[in-house]
Amino acid sequence: MKKNVFALVWITVLLVALAGCGNSNNTNNASPTNSSTAAPDAAESAAPSAEPVTIKVANWSPAADMEPILQAYEDSHPGITLEYVELADNGDSVAGMKKLDLLVASGENLDVVFMPGATDYSQRAGLGLLASLNDLISKEGITLADEYTIDPSVDGQVYALPDTLENYFVLLNKDKLDAAGLAVPTEWSWDDYLDYSAKLTSGTGPSKTFGTYFHTWAMYWELAIINQEKDNNLVNNGIVNIDSAGIRQSLELRSKAEESGVAVPYADTISQKLAYRSEFFTGHAAMIVTGNWMIGEAGGSEEFPATFTTAFAPMPSNSAGQPAGVSIANGNYVGILEKSQHQQEAYDFIRWYSTEGEQMQNVYSAWKKQDVDQYIAGVKASAMSPDKIDETSLAYVIKNAKPAPLSVPPTYQGELETAFTKETELYILKQQDLETTVSKAQAELQKIVDANK
Repeated sequence: MKKNVFALVWITVLLVALAGCGNSNNTNNASPTNSSTAAPDAAESAAPSAEPVTIKVANWSPAADMEPILQAYEDSHPGITLEYVELADNGDSVAGMKKLDLLVASGENLDVVFMPGATDYSQRAGLGLLASLNDLISKEGITLADEYTIDPSVDGQVYALPDTLENYFVLLNKDKLDAAGLAVPTEWSWDDYLDYSAKLTSGTGPSKTFGTYFHTWAMYWELAIINQEKDNNLVNNGIVNIDSAGIRQSLELRSKAEESGVAVPYADTISQKLAYRSEFFTGHAAMIVTGNWMIGEAGGSEEFPATFTTAFAPMPSNSAGQPAGVSIANGNYVGILEKSQHQQEAYDFIRWYSTEGEQMQNVYSAWKKQDVDQYIAGVKASAMSPDKIDETSLAYVIKNAKPAPLSVPPTYQGELETAFTKETELYILKQQDLETTVSKAQAELQKIVDANK
């Protein structure tokens, strides 16, 4: 009873903390499954239930999107009924997490819960709301590293399985690459990126094409740390990471691009409220660093019809000889509530959903055995202009991606990013030098860390 009271108190604290934060990265495309790549069904090794079992599944996705996949599982697993709990009627994961916490606090009998990122996942694991899956994984006899590209362990315990995968790479205007006599890069560094940017910059005035565009998000001031396997956050294990070689290289990269005129000026970005989609798809910028949510848009959209072929390149490394393609990784996670009375049946479902279920939905998955060629075929089948997607480079980027181990940012990440961006903007706008920027940003972020201890 004391444990339950403790959990309820902390859920209340969590609800307040979550009121101003959250994220949403959820894209689905329908495609038939490929049975030749199906994962071993965990349910096959589990003893059938003596009585029919109902599993309550909570997610923020619209019910209409989830019903076909849930029905497919029920059809292949007699005796299992999946009852869907829609956490938001508009696909809003932030609102969905607030609703989830209210339901848990009120004693709602849920079994399976989806979470839209590492922070949401780690928060609920830390509160003791999620069941450890270690024994169930051991019982199935699998090695998680053989199954998923992300290790979802938190302090040695697995409380959820990776669902979708979010990582970063570079989109390139292949028509402009061809015109400049440039190959689609596979192994390259930030120095190479700047060289490509220079060669892809042409014209003057309103018709000028810039080699690259950097958006306003904090990640664009962190490019030389988010391509590292460790210490890739602004704060790592309570230690502020600003006074570091990686942050200096990140800022100098931006400065060199601005000074040489190969990047869209940051002053224009903020004064004209430019958007990364329009900068790339209108041809104003030939390259952008972005994430896999943009794959489906490479074949054009109603807002931005495809007028050129989009190619894909791995995330650059910090220097020649280092491997390209390393990127921080995130995505959705799916776990089981500690109080679930059907943990084996719930586990069988989340194993299926995060493997075969992902294949059926044709999403960018954390499952290592995903049929990449089938995924790309599904993307092209749903594209307005499938011939404008460079299939070869897309396949290379997906098959050679190197997602970094899970690194959970602190719950006050939003505060850190706001303070960091405030100082870095002054640097890129020539209002303070590099060392002043590093020193002030280090001090400001340290204040935030100390206030949240």
